[in-house]
Amino acid sequence: MAAFLIVVLSALQGILALPWLYALEIIGGRDRNGNLRSSWMIETLVVVGIATALFSGMLYLAPSPVVARIFGFILQTQLVIAIAIVAPWVLGFFWPKGAAIAYAAFREGIRQPMFLLLMGGALIALLVSLVLPYFTFGEDYKMMYELGFDIITFASLVFACIAASMFISEEIEGRTAVTLLSKPVSRFDFLVGKFAGILMAAFLMLFVLGSIFEGFLVIRQWIEKMDPVPPPAWYMVSQTRLSSNGPILMLFGELAIWFQLSQEVLANLVLCFCQVGVMTALAVALSTRVPITVNLPVVATLFFLANLVPVVVQLTGAQGAEQGQSSGVMALLNFTGQAFYAILPDLNFFRVSMAVVGDSPVSPGAYWTHVMYTLIYAVVYMTVPLLLGLMLFEGRDVG
Repeated sequence: MAAFLIVVLSALQGILALPWLYALEIIGGRDRNGNLRSSWMIETLVVVGIATALFSGMLYLAPSPVVARIFGFILQTQLVIAIAIVAPWVLGFFWPKGAAIAYAAFREGIRQPMFLLLMGGALIALLVSLVLPYFTFGEDYKMMYELGFDIITFASLVFACIAASMFISEEIEGRTAVTLLSKPVSRFDFLVGKFAGILMAAFLMLFVLGSIFEGFLVIRQWIEKMDPVPPPAWYMVSQTRLSSNGPILMLFGELAIWFQLSQEVLANLVLCFCQVGVMTALAVALSTRVPITVNLPVVATLFFLANLVPVVVQLTGAQGAEQGQSSGVMALLNFTGQAFYAILPDLNFFRVSMAVVGDSPVSPGAYWTHVMYTLIYAVVYMTVPLLLGLMLFEGRDVG
């Protein structure tokens, strides 16, 4: 049983490496004459064999919780990057023209200096948040938890909005889009393809930073000497089947704890990604008509209004009820706030819930239900700006 589980995990690690190898043209690449390389199968088997040998040796020579959690981090990061690489291929089966544009935008996005600059800056900020004293009398972990997701969201949001303005507005102004639109590529394929490619690049940044931040959370728990997280129930049930092998039991116990934390972090990353998607859709819609110098200030204003308006509506409504609606200023503020609230997305829906780290955390099922409803809400608010942007783009002469 133990050997079988080791082989399964090692094979999974090798399979997740295949998209990396293909993207780097180590397998599936072509020679100078354009012919497909024939050694891809041998190279794949070598990679899988090396992964199996390294993992098996690491497990038996150093059976420790640290090794198990490092393996969990590597496996999770491999999964995130593999999804980002495979997504354009999958999209190409259902939407070939749009997928080609999306993949080009994705590759252009991750090759931009600002991608690495923002990602590196966010990583430094996350590292500072790990060692920063918050002076909150035992609430440092909660402060780091919320601050970390805000840093990740901000970096991904800035990248996505700048990329939307650069890739669409500048291509239209520079007449580069004419080359694509003169071919059998519709404006819908061009606009939505660019949006999908930018969103995939933002996905890569957000979820890689999220995986690193998850490791920082584990380190923070160790620094604060917090109570160890108990393994999930499914692991406790299956513990007796693995009790014959100490290293294997330790490995799967720590992996179970790691991926239990991953489930919590993943739900919050989905919320952050929804917020990035909504604001990116607004930036894409505006970029069809206005240059980057106008687009970015407008998107920033809409972002602050979408965060501020729900608070204004709540405060003015409460004070108006206390004063019996006698204050004309409060009534005007409440009316204006309600008008903006009906148009703009409520970005507070995408805020990370502190209940997951509170004294009485919500159940994973209830929290994921909230995430699913928020995802539907985000899809609606991504669709509306894209339709509006498509209408504006259809009426613009790019020839």
